[in-house]
Amino acid sequence: MRAHGRLQVVVGETAGVLAIAIAGALMGTGVRRVAGSLAGRRPPPVCCEAACLVVAILADTASTAATTVWATTLFGGWCVCLSTVDLLVRRLPNLPTVGGALVILTVAAAAGRGGEAVVGALLLAAPLCVTHVISPRSLGAGDVKLALGLGAVAGLAGPTALLLGAVLPPFLTAGAGVLAGVIRGRWRSGTYGAGPVPHGPSMCLATGVGLLTAG
Repeated sequence: MRAHGRLQVVVGETAGVLAIAIAGALMGTGVRRVAGSLAGRRPPPVCCEAACLVVAILADTASTAATTVWATTLFGGWCVCLSTVDLLVRRLPNLPTVGGALVILTVAAAAGRGGEAVVGALLLAAPLCVTHVISPRSLGAGDVKLALGLGAVAGLAGPTALLLGAVLPPFLTAGAGVLAGVIRGRWRSGTYGAGPVPHGPSMCLATGVGLLTAG
């Protein structure tokens, strides 16, 4: 009986992981279409689906609460969408960036945690805003707007997530820049085109690492 019970638990857990993985991959299809529409260019095949699938599995692994898993998965899909657009055209559109931040802040306020979200948004966005004012070419306004939504989520997750969200992105972007320099010929002729390495994906990845660490 005990063995049968354990088998049921394993089957149930496996089915749950499979369901969230399928949902993540399906979400990735929608994300790819939305990102392509926002960028005016077609993203590479399967990339968004694969990224959202990984996001969904990591969200499921990091939390046992269904609400948290789905909320984290949706947040991850938003990050994948904006990162894809940034990689394709080196810009972050206002509507999904600012709109996403407003949704996050509204949901946090409805859950009674609006203060934490607002503080996180300001702590992450304020330094980037100063940097943008001093040197607009080194940091775009879109990155500042993205920091509002990412900071709000990091603020809800706690100090560790905020710290990683603030400190880690420059190192990730610098590393990506070095890698891009090594494969510069392919970078210029490939899907992503030429130009500076976008900072948005690093910001999203750092916040994701912060969430997983805090969880």
